[in-house]
Amino acid sequence: MSSATKSRSRSSLKYGSYSHLTTVTCSPKNNDTKIPKILKFWIALYRSSPKIYLPGTDVDLGFSLRCAFLFSALRIIFRHALYYFGWDESNDTIFASACIASICHSSLLLPGLLAMLLSQKYVPSAKLQDSPQWYQDAVHALLGFCTGYMIYDSFMGYVVEVWQPGKGPVLSGDDWMFLGHHILTTLYMTSSRWVKAGHISAMALMYNGEFSAPIMNVHFVLEKALEQDCYKGVTWLPTLFAYNEQVFSVLYIICRVLVSPFVIGHVSYDLLIRGRKNVPLWLSLCWMPMCWGVQFGSIPWIYTCIDTLKNGPIMKGVGAHGEL
Repeated sequence: MSSATKSRSRSSLKYGSYSHLTTVTCSPKNNDTKIPKILKFWIALYRSSPKIYLPGTDVDLGFSLRCAFLFSALRIIFRHALYYFGWDESNDTIFASACIASICHSSLLLPGLLAMLLSQKYVPSAKLQDSPQWYQDAVHALLGFCTGYMIYDSFMGYVVEVWQPGKGPVLSGDDWMFLGHHILTTLYMTSSRWVKAGHISAMALMYNGEFSAPIMNVHFVLEKALEQDCYKGVTWLPTLFAYNEQVFSVLYIICRVLVSPFVIGHVSYDLLIRGRKNVPLWLSLCWMPMCWGVQFGSIPWIYTCIDTLKNGPIMKGVGAHGEL
């Protein structure tokens, strides 16, 4: 073999190896150049968090537990902030502080969920492994964040704040309903991470369910504020409450009547028919009561919102529909 031929052979081998390395480096699985900016925060936060795995799985619970601790601290901080601004030490103040923490949760969660749903093809039963690594980490971050909120609210709202000496936690009928919602939601999110499929269905349902949450919790805070002596002389507060109630009612009806049945219907079809190769049928069947239970559970609220809109804004200092 001539020296020129040897040189061409070495050159071909060299550039062939380099081309192969380039293909691996630029693979869609590892390419971080297309990450939506809003998700970079979530990905960095999740990757930097020490992992505590659910036994027998690769589902991390450490991130969720840290989020639960953070929300617990925020709830206590918000409660004492309300005390500082003149709120009395009553259950109304405790409830209002929980609502403010909920506003923080949904306001942080919604932009991330929207970015996730727009960044990949919308297939509710899709496999997680088919997505880039950054997307997988973002899924674990957002679902873990919401799981942390459910853990925190279950513990603070239905154990700590309803604890009675000698009796333990004393729960009302509504308390049991909300606690059940938190448990089922946590099981849905965790099981989708466990089987590495169905995460898009969880995020779609969460996005629709949480969309009206910020303004709903503002409504609750305003309602409790109107009952505080420190706000008796604030003349514009009843007006703000009345119009917020109207806006919330419109938004809730749009989400629960016009959008939610179609979202849940498509998710159900995809999981039960098209997605059976990705999500086990038994698991999809377990998810169905969780999907539709929230929808049927919202029917009384839908009727209340309709009545609110029929009556129009009512400036009475307290809402005409206090059950909202």
